[in-house]
Formats: sequence, structure tokens, C-alpha cells
Amino acid sequence: MPLHKESETLTLDLALWLLPGSNQRRVAQLVQQAASPTLSSRLLLEQMTHHPAFKEGTRQLARLALNDPWKLPYSDRLLAHLRWAEQDHHWLLALHELPPLLQNIVDPPLLLCAKGQITSLDAPALAVVGSRSLTPEGRHNALNWSHRLTRQGLNIISGLARGVDGFAHQGALNARQEGASGTTHAVLAHGLDRVYPLEHRELATAISESGALLSEYPLGTAPLARHFPARNRIVTGLSLGVLVIEAAKRSGSLVSARHAMEQGREVMAIPGSVRRVQSEGCNELIRQGAALVTDADDVLVELAQPLKQCLQSNSSVNAAKPPPALSDHLRPLYCLISDVPQSSDQLLSSLGLTAAEGSAQLLELELDGYIEQQPGGWCLSS
Repeated sequence: MPLHKESETLTLDLALWLLPGSNQRRVAQLVQQAASPTLSSRLLLEQMTHHPAFKEGTRQLARLALNDPWKLPYSDRLLAHLRWAEQDHHWLLALHELPPLLQNIVDPPLLLCAKGQITSLDAPALAVVGSRSLTPEGRHNALNWSHRLTRQGLNIISGLARGVDGFAHQGALNARQEGASGTTHAVLAHGLDRVYPLEHRELATAISESGALLSEYPLGTAPLARHFPARNRIVTGLSLGVLVIEAAKRSGSLVSARHAMEQGREVMAIPGSVRRVQSEGCNELIRQGAALVTDADDVLVELAQPLKQCLQSNSSVNAAKPPPALSDHLRPLYCLISDVPQSSDQLLSSLGLTAAEGSAQLLELELDGYIEQQPGGWCLSS
């Protein structure tokens, strides 16, 4: 993803995003009709000037945005966001700059505010969601499973809420402190000029040091109840799958699971006692077809296919240019290895190698100086 943009393009991105009455779903429909998530804000605004789905007032504002965005009635908000983006580690990511997984959901955000480190947003990720009111077992699972999966190179995506979200973020941060390559990102349901809940301010700061805080809502937006279900589609949209730790039968976690199903993501749930309210949602998801997982390794098994596709996509640059001196029998394995550490099981299952064959090839690549082993697995030598 580009880290800098020309101010004129960014101004149009903001003008479209802040446009009153633009109706994000209608704009998303324009993107779908064009069959291209890279459609520019200028082209979208031009279409809006005459599209019957938009009211005349909205069409007039679209025309004004194209001609002179600084004459828009909300130009003060536009300027405030540009000034915010001038600060270190503050980003405004337009639709065509988002990770491909998120670009291609039915209703992607027109723009994401990001605070922190965004270079790992394209890396394989798992959404971890669940109840705000946890059992001791739920706290243990959220903290420890996220820790173990981050050490395997996965990013953990959650929503910074109380309960599962907070423990999932913390587990990932603990692994990061131990040298894991994975990290954690938080998707918020309000503007990035505030933190909700307040007791997670320190956690939010820690997340932004190795991952990012993300929001589709403009600065100044309060954490209104209706924003949280919409936020959940971004949590799952950034991820290969979603893990539900604990959830009541009616909860936002089940909304996340529904989004994941609609987006074609893997859905996993940890079963629990039939006597606990916190287990009702997970047990119901399993009954409906979600994968039953009882260990963090089960999650990796369920993610094997989408993870393989993601890693092959991320390693395409390496595949095009393997080192000239590399032996032919080592090239298929080398071309799957990237800067993101992967476990031996992940690599070997992708090629159908036996443990003995794969271990021998990994050792040969390591001895030749092409790869190295880190806490999360194997990656290219630095």
C-alpha cells in the first residue's frame, strides 16, 4: 500500500467520504457495477452528478466537490482531516489503497482512518471476537490462543471492546514482545480522535506501536450503538476467518460471524457448556455449520486453504525471481516463503511434501543462507 498521496487526490477522497447523503452502500454499488475496486474518487463523483440513485442535493454537492472542494459547506471538516493526516503515523486510506481482501467485500469502506503501523495490513489475519462478559476459561482462551497464533505469524484483528477483544489484542501484543512477526490491529466504531472504552487507552497506544487503529468514521464521531455492527464487517473483511471465543445467543459476535459467512471467510467457534449463557452463541454457530475448534492448532488447520492462497499471492514476487544459484528441487518451497514467518506444517502442506522431505529442504535452504527460522516460523533471510 502507498504511504503517501498527492494532496489533490486525497482532497477528493475526503470530499467523497464526507459528502452528506452520499450513502455508502449506493457508492459501493457504483464500484460493483464498474467491477473495479480501484475506481477513483473523481470518477465516482462524476457518476454521482447524474446518477438517479442520489438526490439532487447530493448531486449538486458532488459537482461542487469536482469543481472546487474548498467551497463545500463541510470544507472545515475536510481541512481538519488533512491536518490530522499530516501527523506522524496517521493515514487516510482510500478504497483503492485498502488490502485486497477488504476491497472486495460487498460494502467496503470508502476510506479508512489509520493510526499506527499499516505495513502489515496485507498480511494473513484472523478475526477474534466474543462476549464482553467472559468466564475465566474465555479469558484464558482469548489471551493464550491469540498469543499462540500470533507466534505463528498471523495478525489478530478485533474491535478493542471489553472482554474477548481486549484479551485477544493483549495476547497478540505479548507474542509481539517475544519477537513474533504477527501483530494486532483494532477496528473502532468511532473517530480516531478518541478511545472507547476509556480503560483501553493504554492498550490502544500499545496496539498502534506495532499495528494500527482503524476506523471508517470521521474524526469527532461518537461510539454510537449502530456503528458497532457495521464496524464488524471490516473486522472480518480484513481477515481470512473469524474465531468466536464466547458469545451469547444474541450478540455482536454473531453479527461478525454472519458477515464472515457472507464474505466467504472461515467461521470457527469454541464449544462450551450448555449451562452457560456465554456458550449459547458458539454452540448455535457450530450447529449451523461453523467449525468446532478446541485448540489453536485447529484454527490453523481450518485456515490452511485460505492461508495457502494468501501466502502464494504474497510470495508472487519471490516466485518470479528465485536466486539463480538455487537448486531446481528447492525452488517450489523457496517460492512459498516470504517475509512473514510460516510454520513448517503450513509450508509442507502447500506442496504435499512429507515431514522428512520438507525438513531436509528447509535445512538445505537455511544452510545456504536463503531462509532463517524466527519465533513464528520460517521466513526469508534478512
